[in-house]
Amino acid sequence: MRRALALALSLLLLALAATGCASTPGESQPPGLPALTVQDLADGRPVDLAGLTPARRPVALWLWGPGCAICQRNATAVDRFAARERARVEVIGLGSHGSPESAPRFVREHDMRNMRVLWDQDSYAWDQLRVPAEPVVIVFDRSGRELDRWFGPFDERRVLRAAERAS
Repeated sequence: MRRALALALSLLLLALAATGCASTPGESQPPGLPALTVQDLADGRPVDLAGLTPARRPVALWLWGPGCAICQRNATAVDRFAARERARVEVIGLGSHGSPESAPRFVREHDMRNMRVLWDQDSYAWDQLRVPAEPVVIVFDRSGRELDRWFGPFDERRVLRAAERAS
């Protein structure tokens, strides 16, 4: 079991390095979010991601999937963090990798009502952001420059450190 887990982790790290996710934040990417349309899960309206930056405060983009066990464990805490730290950082969830029905169900099941939650049905934004799997957190400064990025659980302290650097 440990050998299989170690192999899976090695393959994941190799995939991340090959896709550029292991690069320095902001390296070779234009500032801000890509100009792509996704769906706002609160009202079903289309949202242009590029319009989310620049912003009044740093943005923490949490990329999640409805079938992701880590995402399921973190969702409620991420939403509570968004409410608690609203003045310091804007948290936006961007989901993908599921059916259109699974996204609103995920939001309801985890009572996510304090942060903006978007849905990228075709994973186009994920491709543009070079995100091969979930969960990933990307923190942008107010101008849209990427400050930090990591794969794995949502790390509140890391988000706040990056947001503080942006101020």
